[in-house]
Amino acid sequence: MKILAVTTKSPYPLNEGRALRTYNLLRQLALHHEVHLVSFVQTREDVEGLGAMRAFCATVEAEPLYLDHPRLRLAADALLEPFGPVPLQVIKYRTAGMRRRLARLIGQHAFDAVHLDMLHLAEYLPMFPHATRVLTEHNVESALLARRADTETRSLQRAYLRYQTRKLARYEARACAAADEVVAVSDPDAALLRAMDPSIRVTTVPNGVDTDYFRADPTVAPEPGRMAFVGGFTWFPNLDAIRWFVDTTLPQIAQTVPQARLTVVGRQPDTAATRALAADPRVELTGGVDDIRPIVSRASVFVVPLRIGGGTRLKILDALSMGRAVVSTSIGCEGLAVEPGRSILIADDPESLARETARVLADPALAARLGAEGRALVERRYDWRVIARDLDRVYRAPARPGTDAPRPAAVPLR
Repeated sequence: MKILAVTTKSPYPLNEGRALRTYNLLRQLALHHEVHLVSFVQTREDVEGLGAMRAFCATVEAEPLYLDHPRLRLAADALLEPFGPVPLQVIKYRTAGMRRRLARLIGQHAFDAVHLDMLHLAEYLPMFPHATRVLTEHNVESALLARRADTETRSLQRAYLRYQTRKLARYEARACAAADEVVAVSDPDAALLRAMDPSIRVTTVPNGVDTDYFRADPTVAPEPGRMAFVGGFTWFPNLDAIRWFVDTTLPQIAQTVPQARLTVVGRQPDTAATRALAADPRVELTGGVDDIRPIVSRASVFVVPLRIGGGTRLKILDALSMGRAVVSTSIGCEGLAVEPGRSILIADDPESLARETARVLADPALAARLGAEGRALVERRYDWRVIARDLDRVYRAPARPGTDAPRPAAVPLR
């Protein structure tokens, strides 16, 4: 098959969950298909990262987005947004440059399938009437925004987020119904999409992990009291999770485990919130790193205290693959086939989260058992090679049994 993938940013470097998923799936698909990639590039890092994609993609093209005068362009888009049904998150990616680039590629290649790698790219669905149009939902975006609105304490910001949530939900339903296939990363997300519009054809293709790469270093022993979290503060749910954990849960853990320390890995812009976290002597902020394995190998517990989220967290799969004990909120491990008490511990309030985390920190045998069960789970279900086969079936079987007629070539999204 000839597949065109369109992404909102370069899938490389592998510095966030979305990039990890897209990079690994495209790499696996390229073993059996001819994969072409067109990506928006928003930073110089994006431009350089596309070089890694040329190792397995037949062609790789970059379309600049906000590379020059980003604040001015964002302000112009924000002024347009209130006057139409398309939310700001989507307007940003609706460019004449990308339309011209895609039109040229359509004229050069007969694509069997087009892989639009986020809801934000749904405006380009009508351009591909003769290909299987697959829209990936890394999260149900309107549900994710709704959760953020629920945790917002400032009334004006909360009202604006709820307005955007309603607008995004209406658009999301139309866009997903227009696609030939929608890929969700978890069954709960798939159920949310079907509830929006029963005509949406959605298949769950979960996130995965490179089980060969993510192995704990056998020469590194977990440090007593050491916890780890992976996630950059450029994604609001990660910052919210760590601020909440440090304010409400870490002090309770320290009462039972005085040597408790938390290492946080990921991009951490120099903001007041970041500086406040760095001032806590029990917290170590590493910033972005090229390889998280040494840090996770030293951790006795991997914590995922997310209160806002959607999709599934690759950070959990990486930790499970490395045989680390994981303590998470329900939202943090949402959509994963984990068994509470067997491959993971789950707690949602600060007291329970502190109790479960301290219990694992104090019991190396429990930590080892949880880690072994987690490793067995990801080998069986979440290896990228297994996940890629799931996605391959989506491309190969667009017309499902019992379908009355082909999908329409174009469904207006405005």
